[in-house]
Amino acid sequence: MFWVLDFACLAVILGAAVMVVRLRTLTGAVVALSAVGTVLTLLFVVLGAPDVAHAEVAVGAIALPVLFLVAIGKIRTVVEPDQVGEPSVDYPPDPGRTDPTRRPRGTGAGEPEGSGG
Repeated sequence: MFWVLDFACLAVILGAAVMVVRLRTLTGAVVALSAVGTVLTLLFVVLGAPDVAHAEVAVGAIALPVLFLVAIGKIRTVVEPDQVGEPSVDYPPDPGRTDPTRRPRGTGAGEPEGSGG
C-alpha cells in the first residue's frame, strides 16, 4: 500500500520541479524548490531512511531556499531607464485632459502678454 504514497510523492516532486522551471518569479521558484525538498523528506521517511530525511529537511527544505531568498533580496535593485541608456517612455498626452499646473502662454506673472516666450 505504500507504493501509492511513493508514486504520489513522485508526482508532487515532478510537479514542483516543473514549477521551479516554469515560474516567472524568482520567489515563486524558490518556494517550489522548497516544496521539492519537503516532499523528498516525506519520501525518505516512507522509504525508511530517517537520517537522509533529516539532512534533506535541513538542507533541501530550509537552508537552500533561505540562501536563495537572501541572494535574490541582495541583488534585487531598481534600474531606471536612463541608467541603461534606454529612453524613458512618455505616453502621448490626452487632448481631453487639462493640466491644472499648466498656464497659457503670456498670462503668467511677470511675463508680458504676447511675448511668445
